[in-house]
Amino acid sequence: MPTEIEKLDNQIAELAKKRQAILEAERDTKLKAIKALIAQYEITASELGFVKRRSRTKAPTKAKLPARYRNPRDPSQTWHGGKGAKPKWIREFLAAGGKLEKIEIKK
Repeated sequence: MPTEIEKLDNQIAELAKKRQAILEAERDTKLKAIKALIAQYEITASELGFVKRRSRTKAPTKAKLPARYRNPRDPSQTWHGGKGAKPKWIREFLAAGGKLEKIEIKK
């Protein structure tokens, strides 16, 4: 025969299960309502205080390659000639029949 404390423990466990079930059922409807309000008012994650956390250690930065080519139309634009996509001004220069040797920075 269960003691009075065991009976109370069983009742507490049953009530905890019921509580969890109610919370889960309410959660879905509340979540839908929240999403609707966010969409309606165009609320951003940063406005809600959800900011991306930065890691404590910074990733090592790659050393910049020295410029090898200079845009003849805008000398402030340079390109190192390395991996990756060519800048638009290089693509336009080459499409117009230009040669990279003509815009190479002489050392």
